[in-house]
Parts: sequence; C-alpha cells; structure tokens
Amino acid sequence: MKEKIAFSVDRKLTRKDVDESSKVAEAFFHMQEKPGEIRATKENKQFFLERMPECDNVIYAGKKIIGFALIIPSNKELMKKFVAKKITEDELFEEGKKKIKYTNFTTIYLCSCFVKKEYRGKGLAGQAWIKSIQKIMKGRKIKPLLFAWVQTKEGEMVVRRVASHLKYTVKLLKEPISF
Repeated sequence: MKEKIAFSVDRKLTRKDVDESSKVAEAFFHMQEKPGEIRATKENKQFFLERMPECDNVIYAGKKIIGFALIIPSNKELMKKFVAKKITEDELFEEGKKKIKYTNFTTIYLCSCFVKKEYRGKGLAGQAWIKSIQKIMKGRKIKPLLFAWVQTKEGEMVVRRVASHLKYTVKLLKEPISF
C-alpha cells in the first residue's frame, strides 16, 4: 500500500510537528555546531508555532515525518545584508522576528528543506515550499523576492523550480560561506 503524502500547512501545525521536524533538521544540517545558523531552540520553535505556523511545513508519508520545508518572511533591507554576508542567518531571523509580520514582508527566505532519501526525486520539498508561500501570500497583492542560501546542486534546482513555478525572482547565496 502506498503511503499518503500530507503537509502540515494543510492543517494546523502542532508542537509534535515542530519538535520532530527540528530533530530531523538537526540530524541532517547539524545547526548546533555551526555558528551563525538558525538553531532549533525552544524559543525559536515556539515562535514558529505561535506566530508563523505556515512557515514550518512538515511532510508526512502516512504517520511518519519524511521531511520539512522552512520559509522566513523578511524584507529587502535584511535580504541585502544577508546576501552580502553582512549578517548571519541567525541575525537575519532574529532581526526579522522583531520587524516582520505576515502583513509587511517583501521578501521570503527559503531557509531550509529536507526529504528523506527514499522519498527524494518526487518534488516534495518544492511542493512544501510552494504550499507555504501560497498560504502566506493569500490575499496579498505584492510579488515578493525569494532568496536562498543554497548548499547543494539539488537544493539550487529546487529553489529555481519553486521560483519558476511561482513566477518570482530569486537571489542566491551559494556555499562556501563563513561568518
């Protein structure tokens, strides 16, 4: 029997979604070891759960988490600083938490996505990002700029497909990076 694929953005994000997707993210990205990256702290997880639940989109196959896609609404000023490597990813997020709401963002940071190996190649990460973006864009007339810090060829391909599908412009910051 083929497992049904579901996205948390199509229902209400739960504490379990956030906690389990954070574990998956840490296991793959090792954020705790990398200065300047957004960490899955209790405070950050609570922020997404309470203030921007549509931005953390957890992907399920049946009842098990197989991946996630995280976006962060931002603005052009913060985007330019980040792409120019004047601020870290964590500083981008912390500044954004103070200034950005669903009502005033002009850019969207395609922060991270991950899909377990056995589910890759099906477009799930891109679908998750697109679903999140469409959800936060509902009723808004602006066309935000997308930006991403791509670390793999596959990641760059997903980012470019998402931008193309949505007909949005995208700015890329590529590896290697050091802050």
